[in-house]
Amino acid sequence: MRTSPGFLRSVGVAALLGLATPTLGQTLPQGPGVDLVYTKCQICHDLTYLVDTAGVDAATWEGILSDMIDFGAPVNEEEREVILNYLSTYLGPNPPAEEALAEQAEVGEIDAAQAYATNCAGCHQPEGKGLAGAFPPLANNPALVRDPTYVARVVLFGLSGEIQMGDATFNSTMPPVAHLDDATVAALVNYLLQTFNADLLPEDFEPLRPEQVAELRANPLDAKEVLKHRPAAGP
Repeated sequence: MRTSPGFLRSVGVAALLGLATPTLGQTLPQGPGVDLVYTKCQICHDLTYLVDTAGVDAATWEGILSDMIDFGAPVNEEEREVILNYLSTYLGPNPPAEEALAEQAEVGEIDAAQAYATNCAGCHQPEGKGLAGAFPPLANNPALVRDPTYVARVVLFGLSGEIQMGDATFNSTMPPVAHLDDATVAALVNYLLQTFNADLLPEDFEPLRPEQVAELRANPLDAKEVLKHRPAAGP
């Protein structure tokens, strides 16, 4: 069984035109692979597609995922297996009981490098160099260093609109990564600043704190509004 033609047409148009329209507040059940689903699927469409399709069997999810990859979703073979396992398990006909999900959601020690690898590296590359013409570099990026709260807003609410970096222009939509908790967002922002932009950090740099992330999260922004908070990169 394959998904409906109407579903494919709507997602296909979104993918081809780059019209990602993330829905803030939409969440998925916790489980292995959920970060990949948030990151990869929201590049082209919001989570409504997944939530509305929940309950179908593994073969249907496999067909849907194959269609998404055919439309250009940047998913490699290893990621495909992880995403398919998540979808067929947690959004399949017999998802785990809520008690089991609660146990899996227990917070452990934050691995900021892993959080970056799972949620960011697919587009911005493992070394933060970005992808020419598509995704801007996070490494050696003066605008990010000037205001860590801007970086946190991008993580929480996404980003949409044209940005200029030197001679390069980027104009795509980044989906939010708002499923991460405040402590993980803070650790992720500090990681990409201290790892990829260490030479640009001022001597008085103060790492972003989870409490600051919580304050930002309490005042949600549209992805286009986030762009207005982007600091100037010049001296």
